Amino acid sequence: MEARLGVWLLMILLAPSLAARAQEPPPPPVIGVVDVDEIQTEALAAKAVRAQAANYRQTFQQQGATEESALRAAQQAIEQERKTLSPEALAEKARAFDASVAEYQRKELARRRAFEKSFNLAMGKVQQALYEATRQVAMKHGANVILPRGQVLLFDDKMNLTKEIIVLMDKALASVDFPPPQVESDAPPPQAALSHKKN
Repeated sequence: MEARLGVWLLMILLAPSLAARAQEPPPPPVIGVVDVDEIQTEALAAKAVRAQAANYRQTFQQQGATEESALRAAQQAIEQERKTLSPEALAEKARAFDASVAEYQRKELARRRAFEKSFNLAMGKVQQALYEATRQVAMKHGANVILPRGQVLLFDDKMNLTKEIIVLMDKALASVDFPPPQVESDAPPPQAALSHKKN
């Protein structure tokens, strides 16, 4: 019973201070401005992601171009044989060609999805580093509002925290490993993976 009275007494004593705090006006805004585009261009981690992404993108484009060339050659061969093949044989070749086109489209979609997944994972690390660096710089300057440069028409350059953020990001995360895109057809089937574990 005494313990309960003590809790109620504490609540009664705190009530006026809590009410006063609720009535306090919000602090005056201290604004900082961040150029996100500049950070994505100049920060070392962002540069590393773009360079690795470009390499994977080029590899996938070359694979796609090779497959497209093979499809064009197959289509031309069918056109050349159109007059010499029977309708049944021609229809069979047409079905096989359609299946090849569908397989090419499936591979293209799988490559695109795998690339986007890896890119998003790598950029997620960059975004986390950006957030942490922004938080630290904001605390240093006592800023309680951070606005992106693209949404601010006019501001004093002293409010621009971009350079400081880039310096902190480069110290904390100089590079990012771009996860190799795992295309669906490249992944081992579950049964094979299970057998490997047993061994």
